Amino acid sequence: LAVTVTDASGKPLPGAKVSVEMKRHAFGWGSCVTVRNLLRQDADGEKYRHVIEKHFTRVVFENDLKWESWDNPANRANILKASDWLLERNIEIRGHNLIWPSWKLMPRDLAALKDKPDALRQRINSHIESEVSTMKGRLVDWDVINEPYNNHDVMDVLGDAEMAEWFKLARRFDPGVKLYLNDFAILSAGGMDTRHQDHFEKTLRFLKDSGAPITGLGMQSHFGGTPTPPEKMLSILDRFAALGLDISITEHDIDTEDEQLQADFTRDFLMTVFSHPSVVGVLTWGFWENSHWRPNAAYYRSDWSVKPAGQAWLDLVTKTWWTNAALETGADGTGRTRGFLGDYEITVTHNGATKRVPAALTKAGAHVNVAF
Repeated sequence: LAVTVTDASGKPLPGAKVSVEMKRHAFGWGSCVTVRNLLRQDADGEKYRHVIEKHFTRVVFENDLKWESWDNPANRANILKASDWLLERNIEIRGHNLIWPSWKLMPRDLAALKDKPDALRQRINSHIESEVSTMKGRLVDWDVINEPYNNHDVMDVLGDAEMAEWFKLARRFDPGVKLYLNDFAILSAGGMDTRHQDHFEKTLRFLKDSGAPITGLGMQSHFGGTPTPPEKMLSILDRFAALGLDISITEHDIDTEDEQLQADFTRDFLMTVFSHPSVVGVLTWGFWENSHWRPNAAYYRSDWSVKPAGQAWLDLVTKTWWTNAALETGADGTGRTRGFLGDYEITVTHNGATKRVPAALTKAGAHVNVAF
């Protein structure tokens, strides 16, 4: 980041004081959230919203956009209301998920169509059209397919080629959203579930070869008390980065009663994935003990006190990986620094006058000009 300060005629002003203050990460840091908690009007609701607004740049609805929830019209107004609250605060939203292709994980009427492929196809396509069209412009990502390794009832009827058609359909109804395949046990399970990893890569390559407009792959990253070594995770990330797609950590948590192990591995896991150039975001699968599918894995206890793992997350994301700098312009009127990618406010003071300008630091860098 370079900040050049000049007078009105363009002459460099050496000795100007420049304050560089980061406002927001470009990287997607966040959690799954629930519509219910976002809209609740009590002290816990206030605290829940405060944590999201203060610390997260990206969220995903835990269950609210899943098919059965979406098919309940009573839910949709609240989903849109919660989405509005997030978007008003510039918090990005992932969509999870469009197709979880198992009879037990979709609306019950689909299983009755397994001997009627045309009707099954139409039911699925109508769902994709409805949900993607309604949420168009509100989401940055869609998990088009979730967990196809374990859940493939629909593909057993319609064929694997249908998966590519779901991606194409989602793209038709929202040209701007990024489209993902999401699955588990890729980085977790000690990094040793090679059958799952091989199936994930095979499916991703099949989708690309079939012309599916896939732009990203989601690695859920649910861990228990046996962490995967960072070196192993890096090798797995390198393997999948070769596909040329964005990688998102979509559902991270560490379920253990050993709070020190949890904190240490949170630190090591975040360092590992943030260091990799193909990873664009990390979402934990919940952050508050009272709203978490695995309460031991939460960053905040039920009374909102921060657990050691939560403190590890905060220390890295809001301190270590956060840029604030004080500069002074040199003879050429320019001050320079390096920073984490994101949005900044630049404050320049010269001869008692002050000017503030916004800046966005990207991988290409940024050069800001301030004239007095």
